[in-house]
Amino acid sequence: MSKVKRCFANFSPFDQKTIETKLEEMAAKGWMIQKLGNLFWTYERTEPQRLHFAVTYFPEASEFDPKPSEGQLTREEFCTQDGWQLAVRWGAMQIFYSTQENPVPIDTDPVTQVETICRTMKKTVVPTQLVSLPISVFYLVFQLWELWHDPVDYLASSYKLLSLPMWPLLILVEGYELWFCFHWCRRAKKAARDGVFLPVRSHQFLSWFVLAVAALFLLLSMGGSAFSASAVAFGVVMTFIGMAVGNGLSGWLKEQGASRRVNMVVSSVGVLLVVILAFAGMFALMIGNRFPFSPGSTPVDTYEWNGHTYDIYDDPLPLELEDLVEAEARWSKKAEIQESVFLTYGEYTQRPLYSEEVDYQIRYDITDVKVPALYPFIQESLVNARQDQLQGDFVFVDHFEPADPAPWGAQEAYQLRGNDGLMNTYLVCWEDRIVEIKFYWTPTAEQITRAADILHMGTE
Repeated sequence: MSKVKRCFANFSPFDQKTIETKLEEMAAKGWMIQKLGNLFWTYERTEPQRLHFAVTYFPEASEFDPKPSEGQLTREEFCTQDGWQLAVRWGAMQIFYSTQENPVPIDTDPVTQVETICRTMKKTVVPTQLVSLPISVFYLVFQLWELWHDPVDYLASSYKLLSLPMWPLLILVEGYELWFCFHWCRRAKKAARDGVFLPVRSHQFLSWFVLAVAALFLLLSMGGSAFSASAVAFGVVMTFIGMAVGNGLSGWLKEQGASRRVNMVVSSVGVLLVVILAFAGMFALMIGNRFPFSPGSTPVDTYEWNGHTYDIYDDPLPLELEDLVEAEARWSKKAEIQESVFLTYGEYTQRPLYSEEVDYQIRYDITDVKVPALYPFIQESLVNARQDQLQGDFVFVDHFEPADPAPWGAQEAYQLRGNDGLMNTYLVCWEDRIVEIKFYWTPTAEQITRAADILHMGTE
């Protein structure tokens, strides 16, 4: 039979009445509180007993303190004299228990009690939320900015689409925590002046529910690709490793008697170094195509040229150079495809190996719009993706101009103009498919017609 039990802490640390009732019920069943944590509380098996618990706060205390302060010990000594025994400390929170039938209350002045809780909230909850809330808002704004400026890449990514709702949900929880702290303090101080203590009655289960929904969206987004799943899993693992390193360093520094400030700085730097090194290693592996489930297609071979090693791809392509020109060479054919309920977006390239003496190569992007209402927005975004740029007195010309759609059998067509005139890059718009294609030579009318027939075939 296990002597230790861990239970999920589904209540606010300031909901004194709920905590006290929970601990009394556990003690009656033979479980005594042993250790507190953000997610789980640990209980130790004892003889069932009828106990009374009291939750108090000491705002000046911190979980980084090497030992209780003189003021904290003095307060605990007064509690002992009134028949209260210390059960556990956790930062600014202290939990006492008493075997007396009607123990003397620890807190008797509502004004002092409310002021103590408010000060503790402002030192623990408020700083945390004031840091996390702007971060969540930043990520939400960044996601919306990315959606507006590059809708094709965004709307074609199931990972991005499903992770987007997570940020408003996090903002909702963080904003609620801040609002609740200030709202309760204002009401409680007013009631205390009338001699009444207003207990904290938080609805912690609502916050956990919203966080669970946010986590569900994150898990669903992991199904978008093997890379997104492995990247998110990597982030989760590194979060737990960082927490373990931080807690380990903090505990060791406490044992060494380090001050609160030293403990906070060293623990934070330790966590930061672990995260930086881990992500630096991940990016290094990704650059070398050694990260598990790296995004994109998989090379089938490599080759050496001018002292460098290059990958060779052999992905199936809708349109191949062999469909347009007669040229024999060793080719690298690469296809990268994203798909969601809104779009399917593919990037396709075919080029000769650097060792081949062939001038032909081709690149094209295919966007299939599954929701007709999105088509005008997607088309406008792709047409305006190229913009002239003014640098000093010189204009770098780079924009699409309307072209004759007839050779393409399309509704609309555009051709890219640069400083040297019209380029061999086209943007072609069919009913629900938009293709941007770049020829690395000047195509003939027959080659354009052939390319159009093949590229449009997938929509028929």
